Amino acid sequence: MAVKGQRFRYRFTFFQRQFVSHLIVCLLILGLLSAGFAYYLKQQALSMVTVELTGAAKVIARQMVREEEEPTGPIQSYRNLLSERKISFIVLDKSGEIVFRDPKMPTSMRSKPFLDGFRSHIFTMKDNQSFIVERNTELPLVVVTKPIHLKTRGDLYLFIFSPLEGFQETQKSLDRALIWIIAVVFAVAVWVGWLVSRNLSRTIQSLRQATRQIAAGYYEERLQTNRTDELGDLSLDFNRIAERLEQASHKLKLYEQRRQHFIMDITHELRTPLTSIRGIIEGLKTDLVTRPEDKQKYYAIIEKETFRLIRLINELLDMEKIDAGTVTLHASSSSLREIMNIVAESLKVLTESKKLRLIIECGDEVTVYGDYDRLIQIMINLIKNSIQFTDCGTIRLKGSDNESSTFIEIVDTGRGMTAEELSLIWDRFYKADPSRAKNSSETGLGLSIVKRLVESHSGTIEAESTAGLGSSFRIVLPKGAAQEPPSQPIQG
Repeated sequence: MAVKGQRFRYRFTFFQRQFVSHLIVCLLILGLLSAGFAYYLKQQALSMVTVELTGAAKVIARQMVREEEEPTGPIQSYRNLLSERKISFIVLDKSGEIVFRDPKMPTSMRSKPFLDGFRSHIFTMKDNQSFIVERNTELPLVVVTKPIHLKTRGDLYLFIFSPLEGFQETQKSLDRALIWIIAVVFAVAVWVGWLVSRNLSRTIQSLRQATRQIAAGYYEERLQTNRTDELGDLSLDFNRIAERLEQASHKLKLYEQRRQHFIMDITHELRTPLTSIRGIIEGLKTDLVTRPEDKQKYYAIIEKETFRLIRLINELLDMEKIDAGTVTLHASSSSLREIMNIVAESLKVLTESKKLRLIIECGDEVTVYGDYDRLIQIMINLIKNSIQFTDCGTIRLKGSDNESSTFIEIVDTGRGMTAEELSLIWDRFYKADPSRAKNSSETGLGLSIVKRLVESHSGTIEAESTAGLGSSFRIVLPKGAAQEPPSQPIQG
């Protein structure tokens, strides 16, 4: 609905704009070509007439010079030849008086105004000069001038002319033919312009429809990309955007699902130890447990559940600090062998409970540059992940270095992972085996924390795995000279 006082503006569609622009271009081109072609034909015809008159003027001038005493006879005989071609001439002296003229010249060409027009050119005359006379004559005339110098009579001035009657008829015929050609070409241009504009309009309409679908949340919408022009490039760019939006939407849905599972797991992980601790405390409080060995057993359970809660809360706090960029690294050079020994000793109970062999292959001279506590955290998380998915066999810790980098590799003989699982292990809340993770109280944050911590050390981490054969994690950390300054915050 139009607002009162606001001027109405017609809404041109893209098709209308393209179609009208094509028509305007076609009209301009046709107009310019037609005008140029008509001008060219006219100049060609005038040039032909001028050449003919120039040749006749030379003949008359030559005869007058040759027969200076009495040129009337030869000129009169030549005049009979020129009359058949509708060519007339007149000769004037310096004073403008007629020396010779065509006896068969029409009456209108004998009038004083007509002759005065010729007299005005005497003093500015040039040899073989041509001009058109349209006044004081029935038909336009093409005139060619030629000065003649005689010994006895002095300077004379020859004006030879021919009407444009035949030329005008020819020009009218050409104009009619040109009009028909323009009409046909214009009709074809309208048809071609309509086809081109409709094709462009359809592409724009499809792009507009696809944009509406994307805006409505249907990210699987795609455009056909059979064009090779800029609109085809735009369609390709649109499809790339739609594909990325679809991938982002899919990842967001997965993230939301994992977040919900994570909240459920955290709730379970918190409720289970707290319920167990509460029950044991109630039993101890009411003297339901009286035997000393039973009390020690329940105290051990309380301690174990408390450690589980502390570990879970620490992981959540680490992830929150990494996201907030508040974790600070205190980097220094340390012995990699020493760190591996500490980690192996810390996890000795877990490896022995599953009868796994933890083998360290690292020289005493190998050093690593980084935050000591965070490096231990990285290796503990990776080795615990290997322990979790290895039921029997060996876990190897390999370490080596060169002048610029330190290489850490953890290889296990566990169940391995599929390619799909391998592409998701760094995502938060992801669990390759939810049932196994629940039994081992894993939250799905360990590997995500590891990747962020390695990257904060300006390092890289890669994983390789074959289902049924095991997995390997390879970490590359730059040494002090190649790494950014120490004591830097981790950017979330």
